[in-house]
Amino acid sequence: MLLLLPVALSGSAPSHASAALLPISFGTRAGSSAGVFPWSSPLFAAFRYDRGQVLGTYVQFAYDASTGTMKSVLGLAGNAPVLYVGSIRIAGFAPARGAHAIGSTFEAQGYLVSITAHDDPTVLVEIRTDLARTATIELPAGATNVSVQTAPGSWPASSVSYSVGEDQARFLLGAGTFSVNGIRIIAKMADSDLLLFKSVPPLTTNRAEWVALLDAIGAGHIVAELDLVATADGRWVQNVVQYRIGVAGWALAVQPGRAAIQVDSLLPGGAVILLAFDAATMPFNAPTQLRVRANAGDVNRTDNSLPLLLTNGMRGAGASFSVLSFPGTVVALYLPSLAAVSVEVVSLPPGAPNSGFQAGSDVAMIAALAIVSAAAARMLRRRTP
Repeated sequence: MLLLLPVALSGSAPSHASAALLPISFGTRAGSSAGVFPWSSPLFAAFRYDRGQVLGTYVQFAYDASTGTMKSVLGLAGNAPVLYVGSIRIAGFAPARGAHAIGSTFEAQGYLVSITAHDDPTVLVEIRTDLARTATIELPAGATNVSVQTAPGSWPASSVSYSVGEDQARFLLGAGTFSVNGIRIIAKMADSDLLLFKSVPPLTTNRAEWVALLDAIGAGHIVAELDLVATADGRWVQNVVQYRIGVAGWALAVQPGRAAIQVDSLLPGGAVILLAFDAATMPFNAPTQLRVRANAGDVNRTDNSLPLLLTNGMRGAGASFSVLSFPGTVVALYLPSLAAVSVEVVSLPPGAPNSGFQAGSDVAMIAALAIVSAAAARMLRRRTP
C-alpha cells in the first residue's frame, strides 16, 4: 500500500506519496496564505502571509516581494518581542514565483535564489543561491558584541555572532565571507551558497545547551534537522531544514511512538542529524525508553552532552545518539556516514514488544527506500538551474 513518500525539504527527492501518507503542511495560495494547521507546538507553529506581512507564533516580519527584502525580523518566543534583524536585502533579486506560507515555513523564490523562514523559537531563516551575489544585513541599533569568525575551506566558511540585550543570534555563511561595518553586514555569497540565521530562544532555561547547538551548527557538525509532530490518520506536520548544501533528509512515516526517516548525502564523513518530536508523538520519560536504528542496526544511546557526542563520533566510535534537554523529545543522532541511511525511532513503554513499524509494510518500505535513495542520489549529483 505504501507508494512513495512525503518530502518537504527543498532540494531533496521529489514526493510521490499517496495523499493518505502526505504530511499535512502543504498547499499554498499566492498573495495571502495561511498555515494549514491552526495550532502551535513547543517545536514550531504555522505562518500566515497577508499583503506583505508574515505572521507566526514565534516569528514575524515584513516582506517586500518586489525586492526580496525582509524587514523587522522579530522573535516572539519570550515575554516581549525581540528585534533580531532590521533588514536583509538580496542584491539582484528578481521574483520568480509568488511568496507563500506553507505550514511552518514562508517561502519566496527569485531567479536562482530562494528565501525560507521557519516559524520556530530560533527564528530560523535560510537564503540559498546558485549564483554569486551579496546580501546586505542591517542589525538593530542595539546590537552589541558583533564578532566575525572565518574558516576558509570549511563549512560554514564564515559566521557573525552578536547580542540583542541578553539574547544571542548568529549568521552563518557556507562558502562565502562576511564583512562588518558597525551594525551593517555584507554577506558575499559564492556560487551554490547558503546563508543561515538562527538565535537562542529568549528566556530559555538551558541557554548553555542552546549555545552548544549553535556552535555545533556553526562548526558544520549538525547538517540537518527534522521536527515532526504526528496528527491523525497517519499524517504529520513538520519543520525541516538542511544546515548544509548536499544533504537530504525527509520523513517517511510518523505516528505516535514511531517514526521512519531517510537521510542521504554524497558528502564524505559523518555528522549529526537532529530529530525533534513533541512529547505526544515520541514519549520519553522513565520508564519509557527510546530505540533508534540506522539501516536496521541498533544505535547505542549515550548520556553525553552534545559536544562529547560529537567528539566521540569524530574519534570513530560509530553511530550513537543522545537525548538533549530541549522541549519535547530531541534526539541528536551521530551517523558515521550520511549515504542512504534509513533511521527508525521508536518509543518503548514498559512491556512493549521491541519492534518498529508493522511487518506487513516492510517489503513496501524497503522498495520505497531504494527508489527514493536513487532519486536523491541523482539530485545530489546534478544542479538544477
